[in-house]
Amino acid sequence: MKVLLFQIIISAAVLAQNINFNSPENIRLFADFLFCDRDYLRAIDEYEKYLSYSDEDTIRFKIALAFSAIGDQYNAIKNFNSLQETSKLYQISRIEELKSLFNLKQFSQLNSKANELNQLKSDYSDIAKKIVNLSYLLNNESMPSEKIFLEPFDVQEKTIVQNFYFQKTNPDYKSEVLAGVYSAIIPGLGKIYTENYSDGITSFLLTGLFSYLAYTNFNNDHPVRAWIFTLAGAGFYAGNVYGSIASAQIFNAKINFDFINDVYSFIEEKKYFIPEYDFCK
Repeated sequence: MKVLLFQIIISAAVLAQNINFNSPENIRLFADFLFCDRDYLRAIDEYEKYLSYSDEDTIRFKIALAFSAIGDQYNAIKNFNSLQETSKLYQISRIEELKSLFNLKQFSQLNSKANELNQLKSDYSDIAKKIVNLSYLLNNESMPSEKIFLEPFDVQEKTIVQNFYFQKTNPDYKSEVLAGVYSAIIPGLGKIYTENYSDGITSFLLTGLFSYLAYTNFNNDHPVRAWIFTLAGAGFYAGNVYGSIASAQIFNAKINFDFINDVYSFIEEKKYFIPEYDFCK
């Protein structure tokens, strides 16, 4: 058994000496292994070594994908743009560039590329339009018409995307002015209007309590205590009005936060509508 193990070790050592690990083919094989193992930084280094031997579009595309996977979108865009129009990967590289711009939140630049979409093949053009249209939900530019916005999406997607469109064009915000006015009329009502029910009820009870204590102490000829309760009640009343305005601001901020998260969750669930690559199959 020991002799057999020794022979295996010797054979492996001899075989290793006969392998040129720095040959272009072996560099590429190792880079592919790292890429499929999601060791993207090392894969990029190995692919860049390989490019010094052979400049291939597939390798440049993989480098771009690796940069995108580690969140370096600027280098991803640089490498996606290195592919020429004659490349079989040119069309999908334009889609990946849009994805990188989306992740960088450079929505204005992404929207400016809308005119280039007509140059893409129909399948890729539809994907590009979906990404561009969804980007309108996340910036401050004017929304396109509902018909144009929904056009590239399929039947199953349209229900969700249409809901996003309505939320963007008619957000369910609470008016800060109304919240303040409501609480000025009835303490706590503004907070209830902004769906902050517990604080609204607490504000109503405390303001009412201090008002009652001030009233009874004035009636019972205890002016010092009466004025203390009056000042405390006035403080709670003013704080209640200001707090209602702040509550409306917080409510609206939460609406925006949840909306942005929902849009990102949707597009990530759909994987940016980009077909899966078979580089590791």
